[in-house]
Amino acid sequence: MMLWYNSKQFFADIQWMDDIKMKYSVENVSQSSQQEMLNFLKEHENYSLFLLGNFESYGATLTEAPYSGNYKLIRSLDKIEGVFCLTKTGNLLIESATDDSIFEMVVEACIQEKITLKGLIGNWNYCGPFWEYLKSKKIIKNEIAASKEILYCIDLSMQDFPAQSNVRFLTEADYIQWKILIQDYIVEQGFPNDLTDHQLLDQFLDKTNKKIIWGLFLKNTLVSIADLNAKALDLGQVGGVYTHPNYRQKGYSRSVMQQLLLDAKKVHKIRKLIIFTGDNNFPAQKLYKSLGVESVGYFALLFGTSD
Repeated sequence: MMLWYNSKQFFADIQWMDDIKMKYSVENVSQSSQQEMLNFLKEHENYSLFLLGNFESYGATLTEAPYSGNYKLIRSLDKIEGVFCLTKTGNLLIESATDDSIFEMVVEACIQEKITLKGLIGNWNYCGPFWEYLKSKKIIKNEIAASKEILYCIDLSMQDFPAQSNVRFLTEADYIQWKILIQDYIVEQGFPNDLTDHQLLDQFLDKTNKKIIWGLFLKNTLVSIADLNAKALDLGQVGGVYTHPNYRQKGYSRSVMQQLLLDAKKVHKIRKLIIFTGDNNFPAQKLYKSLGVESVGYFALLFGTSD
């Protein structure tokens, strides 16, 4: 009886998967479909800044840039239901509007890229179950970090922020001090460091040129940092907020954030900023709430290895 049940369930699963493949399709983003993709991502802007920002910086195809990748669409009846991109570093960025389990189709498309999948980033409601699927299929064998982040947004048009005299844009000359702090930040967060020293320097210089990286100095010592880890259209996303442990609980992160918010509004004409932090990082939550943010959901930062 049990053998009959398992056989019946097996064929039911095959039929269900065939139905999914009949309903959905995956295609590469083309020149003609880029605007359609952008329209979809803008409709889901709270969760799509990495996809939007990487597209604006690197385009829709894989290059030598570590965060570039081939953008793909999930369609159903000619309507876009999702967008994803497996970056050169192995992180899968995805935004999906469907509740159907199309994990297998996405994985099949990623396998064709010949890039080892190491991470999953996006809306927690979709990525949480997807991550469990990847682990159950042994695609991810060793989990390095799994963070459920509270996602905040702030409408800058509704806020005013005071200038901070000891906070400024970072320049090339600040790299050595910044590198020490950002590496400490990565270790403290438990995230993998997926950039070489050369790539890290390139990323820093790119952010200094774009004026999207800030620091607070005490005399000539850099003690607190923050940046935009994604920027596209009139949107920005905050990342890398970190203060050296010896200088915490002195309001320095708040000062950096206030200057960042001011410059985002005045210099970059950003309408909305996205900020996320760990659901157990209560000091950061308190800081962001004091700045007037609104909680809009949860974001997934999930990392592992295939061995």
